[in-house]
Amino acid sequence: MESFPKSWYERNWRWFVLATLFLATFLNYFDRQTLGTAIEPIAKEFNLDNIQRGNLLAAFIFTYAFTHIFIGFIIDRIKNVRIFFPIMLLGWSISTLLVGVAKDYSTILSLRYLLGVWEAVNFPICLMIISRIFPANERSLASGIFASGAFLATLAAPPVVIFFTNNYNWRYSFVAAGILGIFWLIPWFLIFKRPEKRAVNWVKDTITGTEKTQAKEILAGFSAIIKAPAFWAVAFIGLGIIPSLYFATQWFPSYFTQSLGQAFDQSLSLKLSIIYFMQDMGLWIGGAIVLWLCKKGMSILRSRKLVMTGAYIFMVISTLSVPQFSSVNMSVFLLSMYVFGIGAFLGNQHAFKQDIDRKQVATVAALVGFIETGFTAFIIKEIGVITNETINFAPVFILLAGLATFAICIVHLMLRPKWIEIQ
Repeated sequence: MESFPKSWYERNWRWFVLATLFLATFLNYFDRQTLGTAIEPIAKEFNLDNIQRGNLLAAFIFTYAFTHIFIGFIIDRIKNVRIFFPIMLLGWSISTLLVGVAKDYSTILSLRYLLGVWEAVNFPICLMIISRIFPANERSLASGIFASGAFLATLAAPPVVIFFTNNYNWRYSFVAAGILGIFWLIPWFLIFKRPEKRAVNWVKDTITGTEKTQAKEILAGFSAIIKAPAFWAVAFIGLGIIPSLYFATQWFPSYFTQSLGQAFDQSLSLKLSIIYFMQDMGLWIGGAIVLWLCKKGMSILRSRKLVMTGAYIFMVISTLSVPQFSSVNMSVFLLSMYVFGIGAFLGNQHAFKQDIDRKQVATVAALVGFIETGFTAFIIKEIGVITNETINFAPVFILLAGLATFAICIVHLMLRPKWIEIQ
């Protein structure tokens, strides 16, 4: 039988799929980031203090973390990813849209809890897809690109939310964010077709078995994961890094308005967009450096650890320096350096999640997500308590510097060749 060479599209199909994952992640973070940016007008309308702000900002994270306990098992065993993913995406889009018509604080709080359930699917399913369609040396870059959709959303949210707030009403930004999810369905259904025929590892990395053996498979799979030292390494790294990520996306607007006296206008949106742009740069550049180092002959493990070490240096210098300055412009510079480090660190942490158990990538990502975001929810809520009376963010920055130090120690102590095999 005569074989024909693959078309350019078929040879690069994985990158087109990655583009849809990038867009889904953009929507995922745009929806959650909308509240973080709009918290000022919401707090003003409903007369909320910082403790109530913290409750709103943390509500999503609590259910997001809890849902991770079981969502990974579902994703790794789901037969029709093509239908399951868009159903979940529509769920989080509708939850966001309804915030725009909410009449009181308790309704918004309930919708934010619901949002966390729907949105928990995104990172595990995206990492699972990437692990099956990309070779190992491309995964750091692919993980960085897909995850950068999150930070592009944090870049886009401030100007959109502040524009609607100052010209119309903050509610319009939630309605617009919810509607955007519907349009994602078009590229997804056009591109994500027949992965089992296009990706060599799709079938090989798929869990198979009869319904009678599913319970035993789940228990055995769970046991294998939690016994792996690399799993705990990646989870502990998340404990040190994810609080910084959510502090940046949820509390930065309040930090500028409360500590630096910045007005809630387009000047603030420009500053936040500059900062969040550097998160994207950290993800892309961090992944690209790993790919470049690998091509130069350095091992994938060593390359990732080197980039994460550099990212830590950026993070800790900036977090310890920011409280020393009252200048808005200097704060923008230092926080840009801070989030650049977060991005470079996270892109490689996401890549490590894909190496712990090749057949259970979504489960690994979900369990790690449960640990890291569950802890983060308490941190984000506690920030509201810490800052409620004094509006002093200095203790928060010191706390985050300490957590980042914990993370880099785990990188060098626990990410060893004998504990993690990168294929």
